[in-house]
Amino acid sequence: MPTSSPVLTHEEVAALVDAMQSGDLDTSATEASSAAVQPYSLVANDTTTRGQLAALEMINDRFSRQLRGGLLTLLRQAVKITVLPFDVMTFSAYLKTLPSPSNVNIVRFTPLRGYGLVTLEPSVIYGAVDSFFGGRGGGAIELSALRGFTPTEDRIIQLLMESIFENLRDAWAPVYPINPEFVSREINPAFAQVGEDRETVAVSRFDLELGSSARGQLTIMYPFSALKPIRLLLRGRVQAGERDEKLAARWSDQLGAAVTDAELELVAQLVTLRVSALDLAAIRPGDTLWFKNPPAVKVLVQSSHLFDAEYGTADGNAAVRIERIVPPPQDDKPPVEIQSIGQEHIDDGEAASPVTRRKRPASNPDRTTGASAA
Repeated sequence: MPTSSPVLTHEEVAALVDAMQSGDLDTSATEASSAAVQPYSLVANDTTTRGQLAALEMINDRFSRQLRGGLLTLLRQAVKITVLPFDVMTFSAYLKTLPSPSNVNIVRFTPLRGYGLVTLEPSVIYGAVDSFFGGRGGGAIELSALRGFTPTEDRIIQLLMESIFENLRDAWAPVYPINPEFVSREINPAFAQVGEDRETVAVSRFDLELGSSARGQLTIMYPFSALKPIRLLLRGRVQAGERDEKLAARWSDQLGAAVTDAELELVAQLVTLRVSALDLAAIRPGDTLWFKNPPAVKVLVQSSHLFDAEYGTADGNAAVRIERIVPPPQDDKPPVEIQSIGQEHIDDGEAASPVTRRKRPASNPDRTTGASAA
């Protein structure tokens, strides 16, 4: 009930309570009140506009011109291609626009993530088959799409998709290089579930006319989640300029400031000893770990050896002084170390003489062994 004030007075509240207690006011839900409430998802509803994908019109126009030449070479017949304005809709709404059955191809637009769809209506397939074998593209008049596609028609579909992929690759090249890759093929659009029902997609449509009677549509569906990383490129050349460069510079400064505030773990490693599992199990409180004084202390940052330092004291505290910056290794793969279970050695190469543990006395708590220490 719209009012000039959002707050009820004390008398109005008392009147409502009395009406509900007496039964004069019906408090059950009505159809009118439920219809006024509509669910809204902050995640599923996207604010995508056509202006964010302005370059897609230029790509579609270039693609249609190049595809016209490719189909002329393949079918030896001129094909009229009309570019329709691209649409931004949900994935479920897009599937409802496709006739069933259709030639639905699941495609990856590498290196973009996700899967897209390239769909050809059956009338286009039948007209292409008729033209390929010398006809005038009138094969769609008497053939029904309900019968599916024969092996010969599947081969023509493959040739059409190769031409579409090649021309689509060339049309995208000036904006962003993509490489369409065929994944699988379906006849029923309902089986091509490559996204969520409420996911936003961009759909490019092309009307094809082969001869006098074969007419149908070619549609290309891009998931908007795949286009988001390159949306600045798709806004068009007019909008890309100094403003985008300033935004990129500001983002770079903010990222650099955030990285400098990150906390890293720094460890000064005095020495590393390697022992067998049998010796490790025998270590008891009071045992002595022998090692030679290392030439330098390793300073590890996030487990990576970045500095060599000298160990000592400063102002009464234990400290290390950086002596050398360790260059990064050329090979990312660490060397494989092979050692015997019954031997122990120092990690820095200054190993004591190996001792093979064949038999262990039952009682020797004060013997010297090795263990890992940092």
